[in-house]
Amino acid sequence: MRKIKRELWKIDPAKIPARREESSFFTRFMSNRLAVIALVYIILISIVSIFAPLLSTYERDGIDLQNIMASPSAAHFLGTDLLGRDTFTRLIYGARFSLFVALGSIFVATMIGVFLGSLAGFFGGWIDHVVTSIVDIFLSIPAFLVLLVAASAFADKLLVIPLVIGSLSWMETARIVRVKIQSVKNREFVEASFAIGERSWLVVLKHVLPHVTSSIAVSAAIGFANVMLIESALSFLGYGVQPPVPTWGNMLDSARAVLRTVPLAAFAPGFLIFITCLCFNLLGKGLKNSLANYEN
Repeated sequence: MRKIKRELWKIDPAKIPARREESSFFTRFMSNRLAVIALVYIILISIVSIFAPLLSTYERDGIDLQNIMASPSAAHFLGTDLLGRDTFTRLIYGARFSLFVALGSIFVATMIGVFLGSLAGFFGGWIDHVVTSIVDIFLSIPAFLVLLVAASAFADKLLVIPLVIGSLSWMETARIVRVKIQSVKNREFVEASFAIGERSWLVVLKHVLPHVTSSIAVSAAIGFANVMLIESALSFLGYGVQPPVPTWGNMLDSARAVLRTVPLAAFAPGFLIFITCLCFNLLGKGLKNSLANYEN
């Protein structure tokens, strides 16, 4: 016992490694099973959409007049639609276009939101007042009606749909970024950057925005689900991406005519829209919980 005490007395407390009070982001995220399952699903559906031509023996728009509205079988895993096109093939190609439109929309919305939110939060004053007023104006606009009009004017142009949706979906991101930057901009490292002569835009990019990336990531993940629902609603109403290009929304619209006779034609795209949006929401929630202590 005396020997042990003598050995303990020789230990320098400064050399004892500090106990980590917080687990790493990876550990925290992996402990959230729902978020992990959601991430795995999102990765799988993305891979399926990318390699869609390799996963089906049928062409995307291939018509088989001998198998119109065929029931599920070995030849057609999920049956066929009104024109005899393979439903499974259309679904995996539809994943490609639905995810592309949603990704493009959230990219546009995030870029606009981060830019305007950074201006308002960092510079304040009249710039903050102008940006806040713009946000209030856009929030008061009946966005879906504007989307219907704009989408109907450019429905035949696939690249325009993400621009239209994204340009009316950035306000929440701007508000989040504004608030986060206001809480960071007066810290010592920001003042030190100004003291050594760095320009304002460089300070924002190098020192301020990295502290709000977790909030941006969470907002983008949740916003992805929202813009996917918007795109699906537009396509379902006939104002989004137009056939023969398949999206889950316009496949759901096409299946309305055979809802009672071939319910699977409507259930399959509807279920994919539901589960994909749910997984993005779960992923956003998981990121929010895992990144909660990593902005400070």
